[in-house]
Parts: sequence; C-alpha cells; structure tokens
Amino acid sequence: MRFLRVLPALSTLLAATPVLAQQVDCPVDVYQPSVLAQAGLTIGRAAQMGEAPEAQKVLRDAMKFLSDEKKFANNPVGAGFLRAQIYVLWMHQAGVGTMLTNEQLGAKGLKTDKVDVLSATDSLLRAVEALAPSCAEQTAQWRGAKPWTDRINKAYPFLGAEAIDSAEFYTKQSAQLNPTSPFVHNAFAQIANKRGDMPTMMTHLRAAITEAAKDTSLAETRKQMQFQLAQTAQGYAMTGGAAQKAQLQKEALDIYAMLLAQAPGTTEGAYAFSAAAEIVSLSQDSTAARVLLAPLVATPAAYSDLTLILASDVARAFSRTADAIAMYEGALAKNPNIRDANYFLAYMYYEAKQPEKMIPLTDRLIEIDPSNGDNFLMRAYAYQLMTAAERDPRKKAELQKKQDEYAGRENTMATQHKLLITRFERRATGALLGGTIENFTKAPRSFALKMEFLDTAGNVVETMTTDVANVKPGERGTFEFTATKPGIVAYRYEALK
Repeated sequence: MRFLRVLPALSTLLAATPVLAQQVDCPVDVYQPSVLAQAGLTIGRAAQMGEAPEAQKVLRDAMKFLSDEKKFANNPVGAGFLRAQIYVLWMHQAGVGTMLTNEQLGAKGLKTDKVDVLSATDSLLRAVEALAPSCAEQTAQWRGAKPWTDRINKAYPFLGAEAIDSAEFYTKQSAQLNPTSPFVHNAFAQIANKRGDMPTMMTHLRAAITEAAKDTSLAETRKQMQFQLAQTAQGYAMTGGAAQKAQLQKEALDIYAMLLAQAPGTTEGAYAFSAAAEIVSLSQDSTAARVLLAPLVATPAAYSDLTLILASDVARAFSRTADAIAMYEGALAKNPNIRDANYFLAYMYYEAKQPEKMIPLTDRLIEIDPSNGDNFLMRAYAYQLMTAAERDPRKKAELQKKQDEYAGRENTMATQHKLLITRFERRATGALLGGTIENFTKAPRSFALKMEFLDTAGNVVETMTTDVANVKPGERGTFEFTATKPGIVAYRYEALK
C-alpha cells in the first residue's frame, strides 16, 4: 500500500479563520472577562504574522494577559483555550522546539522553568472538548495546524525509509496534537505493520477509516486503507489470527463486497471480487458464495467482464450452473472474444442439452483459438446432441456427417500439435500472454506464431509474432508476448501450419 501523504496546504490559522470566531453551540467563552478578549486580539495579530520573528514578542504580550489567574478565575477553560493557541503559534516559529522556558513564553514563574508546550496544548484543548462535542470543531483548526502537519509529514518519509523509531517519534508527537486524525492512525498502523503487530495495525486502520469517513475529500485515502485492512485481516486469519479466523474472514469479505459495490465496473472492483472469491473458495462457504454472487447475477451489466469471468468460475465451483451461465453471457456481451468464457459457456450449454446455443460460441472459439483441438471437439459435441435429437433420417445423417467432420479434425490435430494459452494478464497499457505448443509428430518442429491483441469491439490493437523453435517430439515449446498498447482485453492467433 502506498503511504498516505498529508498535503502541506492544511490550515495555517491566518486571516481566513479569525482567532476569536466562536461556535454558538460551544459553551467556551474567550471574550469574558475582558482580559481574555485582549489576549485573543493579540493572539490574532501574532497569527497574522506567521513565522516572522516579530511574532514572538506579540505572543509574549498575549501571554501576559493570562498571567493573573485571579482575573479569569470564573473562566479557566476559556483562558486555557487561548493559552493553547499561544502554544500552537509558538510551535509555528522556526527553530522553536516543544520545551520553552517561562521567560521565552512571557509566563509567570521561574524564568528557567520549562513548559512542554506539546503536552500542554493537548491537555488544554481536551478541557475545551470535554465541555461539549461541538467544541471539537473549534479545537480542530488548532490541532490540525502547521505544528501537526510538520510532524506528520516527517513521519511518513521515515516510514518509507524503514526508519521506524524516527517515524514513531514524530507520529507520537502528531498524535498529541491531533489524536483523531486518520493520517495519525494510519501512520501508527504502518508502524505496527513494519513490526509485525497485526492486531495493533488493524485496530489503527479501523480507526483511520472511521475518521476518514468524516471528510469527503479523503474518499480515495479511505478506500486505500479499506483495501489494506481487508488484505491484512484475510492474511492474518490464516496465520497468527487463526483463533479469530471466522471473524477476520467475515470482516475482509464484507469490506471487499462493499468496495465491489462502490465500483462494480472498475479494475479495483475486479480485484475486490477476486480477493473475496479467494476467501469463499478456501472456506467452501456456499452461503457466502451465494450472497457474494447475487448482485452480479441480478445485474451483470453493471460489472466488468473480468469480474464476471471470475464470478462465473466461482459459480461453477459451487455448482451454481444458472448463475454461471448468466454471468458468462454478461461477460461476452461486453467482450465477445474471451476464449474461456466462450468455451465454458459452450460446455454448460452442452450439459443443458442446448446445442443451438453452442454453435456461435464454437464458431468464435475456432476463430480465436484455432490450433487447440478441444474447440473442434466442443463443436462435435454440439452436433452429437443435435444428431441424437433429430428424427428425420436425412437430417440426422447430415448432422452425423458434421459431427464426424469436427471429431476428425480434432483427431488429426492430436497427431500434429496443440497450442495452449496458459497466461493472459491485462495491464493498464498492454497485456502479457504466454503459452505452450506441444509437438505430437515424430520429428523436431519449429512453429511461427502470429498473435493479434483485440479491444472490446474485436478490433486489432497490436500484432506480434514469434518463433517457437526446435520443439522435440512429445515435448512443449513455450512462448510469451508483452504487448504495450492500451485497450487490450482479448486475443486471437493464426492457425499453426
């Protein structure tokens, strides 16, 4: 998973957000007594100055208004909120750490005594947030200000560099300032992952996902974390989490199903289904399989052809023949040249004794995959069904002749060669295709292979050729093509000679 990046353009608490702006439903008052209002106005001036060195004197002036606790004894939380704002703005200053003396701050007490402004900020803001949930909206701008972004933006590069202790140091500091941030929880999750602590990792990922759901701009970030949580739960269920295997698998399965529902026609949707199908297949849970497949069977047009092919395979494995047929048909409606979809659908029609539906499928199979005798045999099966059902002697003889013709072509090919595609991997740009050619003759042979890569409409996107040389009798030669053009979803080749 890619590490999540915190953008540097988060709030810097300048003029666009007045320091004294209040939410009417938050009971914290930073205007009364008047000394608090004076402190707030001074803080506002310091915020406007940003990192300019002159801001430090203004921050000390603001702190002086908060030095006599007797003056705001009836409003300690309001004064604490302003004090926290001063601390945050001090952490804005270049070269200023988190331990400041009373003299630096302009606070009363021994000049050399130090204040941990990071911890103090968190404590003061928590006191504000404890008064009412709505007060968190006010403190959020201070928690997510530059001191936080500086620290969380340091944590992630350390993670990427495998400097886990340094990443944890800055993440912990970030957590003090902004403990509910999805970026903080995710950083803790990645640290736990690096250390092999999967339970802790998943706990933080769940929290990160919950927090990210509150911000629509983090939809993509949330999806990344959901995929990682599902992957982790799925993997951990099979290893250290065996005691919670069923619970973890259900969590992963639910996430994958949700991600598929959100993006049914995408590559990500196909990946989510593939991962879900692996869980269902390993557990042999027929109920889970039925639930997973139901939306695809109901509306196959909403899903990608790749997802439908994967789903058809699951349906066949669980003997859900009608479901498999519906999804194979849906896949071929989107991409008619998928070799395996044509083949397995033809076979399922054979089992259903529907030979008339097999004919167009076997036509296409022979066009796509002409040097594979299995396709000719499938055509012979279609005529076999037709022959058995025909009562007219003349028509029965004609059908028997066609059955014998295609069975004979398969027998002939079985004495010559057989080409099998063993791998076809679609890519964002191009595809990887590999396979074997088996030599059935009694002498070494070389084969010239011309492969055409197709788009969904069957147009040729890219053509490639290769020689499979010196294949010994009874042995197989291998070939591989790496196509580079975008839009490739299928293939066909010229019959071997």
